[in-house]
Amino acid sequence: ERQAAFDLLDALSRSGALPVRYASLHVVLAATHRFDQTLIDTVISGNVNPIEKVERSLLIMASTVQGRPAADLVADEHTERLAAGSPLL
Repeated sequence: ERQAAFDLLDALSRSGALPVRYASLHVVLAATHRFDQTLIDTVISGNVNPIEKVERSLLIMASTVQGRPAADLVADEHTERLAAGSPLL
């Protein structure tokens, strides 16, 4: 797939003869979350907040893509709350 994308770009730009101005690249990442129990059992029996788990995963992905520490990507008013749930971030 990667080579096919580069081949298409090469053909559209006539092997670089036509400049590609005002172009932007968009990257879409998808993630799913699976819990060992149902959502209700996770919340009630496991006493786990699934939103914290999702936030943690999203911060890990964003930190990796942006190449910046997670703390730099979080608004100041949410830093303490996220640090309590995920101290290693």
